[in-house]
Amino acid sequence: MVLRKDNEINMCPLSSKIKYKQLTRIAPSHFYAMVQCPYKVVLAEAFDRRPLIPLSPNTYIGSVFHKLMEKIAKGQVTEETFNEVWENEIKSKEDELRQEGITFCLPLKNHVQNIGLKKILIKNQLKASQSTSTNKNKSIEFLSEKWLQNEDGTVGGMADLITKSANSTSISDFKTGKLTYSMVDESGEIISLVKEEYEYQLKLYAQLYFINYKVYPDHLYIIDMNKNSIEIDFTHEECQSLYKQAQNLLLEVNINIQKKQFSTLANCSTSNCRYCLYRPACVFYHSWLPTNLQTNDVVGKLINTKRFLNGNVNVTLEVDKRLISIVEIEPSFAVEEYKGGDFLGFYGLKRKNENTYSMNKYSCIDDLNQ
Repeated sequence: MVLRKDNEINMCPLSSKIKYKQLTRIAPSHFYAMVQCPYKVVLAEAFDRRPLIPLSPNTYIGSVFHKLMEKIAKGQVTEETFNEVWENEIKSKEDELRQEGITFCLPLKNHVQNIGLKKILIKNQLKASQSTSTNKNKSIEFLSEKWLQNEDGTVGGMADLITKSANSTSISDFKTGKLTYSMVDESGEIISLVKEEYEYQLKLYAQLYFINYKVYPDHLYIIDMNKNSIEIDFTHEECQSLYKQAQNLLLEVNINIQKKQFSTLANCSTSNCRYCLYRPACVFYHSWLPTNLQTNDVVGKLINTKRFLNGNVNVTLEVDKRLISIVEIEPSFAVEEYKGGDFLGFYGLKRKNENTYSMNKYSCIDDLNQ
């Protein structure tokens, strides 16, 4: 399976050749994804959590923002040092990407929209923190990136920030995306709800904190780039229940891995699969996809290819007895190396109309014949 012809995405085997591993731990940050589709986490572990599909530069820069937000919350950044820390964090991320062979989105500043505005938002958070710092109790303790786990290490992860004072303890998690989603209630009113995955994550951290310190935190917060903070309501019983669910799920998944019964772990749906970074290796997804084209991926038999003067190539695939065109394929994808009758997967496309898609620099191709 070759996803790109450059070296930005590694080669990986077909699902029949994947070296599956037992899961040693379930992290609070991965728990919700594992509840939705356990096989996604199994594939992630098999590939050492190296994505099989190119990530958006926004994802990479998001981790930079996350680091900065943590340092600001802990008081490790001043207005005088902000620009230097900003540049150092970006350089560190870019060096990491180069070591992994991911260069298509470098330099990050040239590939992230409105990065200047996002920098201002982060700096505003710093100013807000400094303006209230004089009112902070000097006895407050900040624990950044604190590792929490249960007794045998089967449930554990890194809490972004634990804030402790004489009277209360809180656990905070920083998010660079939206904290809520909208839905219509029974009365027809539009309401905002915190994303369930964030609630799962923080409640698991609360239970792990209890396991380590024999007391529950008083507050759980999620905080965004605008320093908006939402408190997550919780009960001790909820935290205990999610923790038991995590333990049982880990045990169940490992039993299925041992028995090689992966069909019981896969749960294909548009919401589960659309952004899954391991879908090129999922045979269940490939079986589900031909009649579910909402994910902007296409899997089918190559009918023909056509090259244009600018070097771009169009291809026609047969998908579930109908013809699909994929256009604007750059030469770097070397799609002409494939021959008629080959079974190919195209991922991360842009839909132009019902039967036509185009490729971009975040797309990839999967040879399913190997």
